[in-house]
Amino acid sequence: MFEVVDPNEFLDNGLFSEDIFIQKVDAHHWGNYTDKKVLVRGCSTLIPPFAYMMITAKLVGQAKSVRYGNEHDHIVVWRRK
Repeated sequence: MFEVVDPNEFLDNGLFSEDIFIQKVDAHHWGNYTDKKVLVRGCSTLIPPFAYMMITAKLVGQAKSVRYGNEHDHIVVWRRK
């Protein structure tokens, strides 16, 4: 199925803090998603769009595909050829 990345993992005690978010995204082990189908879970909290773009940028080139949404309703935002 999919490996799931939940942007809530990068929040600071449930709140979005740009500095903390960036630190946690940079420290995350993105190599764990190499050649896997990845779903970036969306619409769960008030997270600015650039945060999703940061996560997607880390996955592009690593993952086999990157999708946005939830397990039942998602769109492909990037797929390796």
